[in-house]
Amino acid sequence: MAFIYESIEDLGNALYTLNNYYKLTSDKKVLVKMNEMAQQNNLEGYSTNDFHLFLKFFDENRNYFVLACLALSVLILSMILKRKKKLEERSAGLTIGLAFTLLLATYLINFSQLSKKGIITSANAYLMTGPSAGADLIEITGEGHKVEIVGNKDIWVEIKWKNGRAFIRENNLKKLP
Repeated sequence: MAFIYESIEDLGNALYTLNNYYKLTSDKKVLVKMNEMAQQNNLEGYSTNDFHLFLKFFDENRNYFVLACLALSVLILSMILKRKKKLEERSAGLTIGLAFTLLLATYLINFSQLSKKGIITSANAYLMTGPSAGADLIEITGEGHKVEIVGNKDIWVEIKWKNGRAFIRENNLKKLP
């Protein structure tokens, strides 16, 4: 499907389709193709490095990391209870370890979500300084740019754009799953 979109020069939908396929398969060839298309068309947001790949791996396996933290917490708690029952003493090191693993699990559950991203699909998308048609124009950009979504306000989506913030109409942007 992405090949068809690329052949009819619908860059935004081609990259959106490739990104969805990459999310399902993690095929490195797809990542290379997306980077080639982005470089050929001078698009923003497609740089990848080992840290981004690690974050993708972590995001896909977040539940396993949480389960590992919780299992470690149960193990430490059982060690604390065994030590208290047998020796009738408390272990500060184990208590600190239990607190740390529970805090880590809490952080992983509540605060480690990756930011949402989207691809600009309109050939002439207006990037504004505020969520209004009357706001100042930052830039008129083409399709295919991958941007980080910060938030929504009515029909406007706040995005990160070139080390700043901008607003784009939501019908000019496809949110990535």
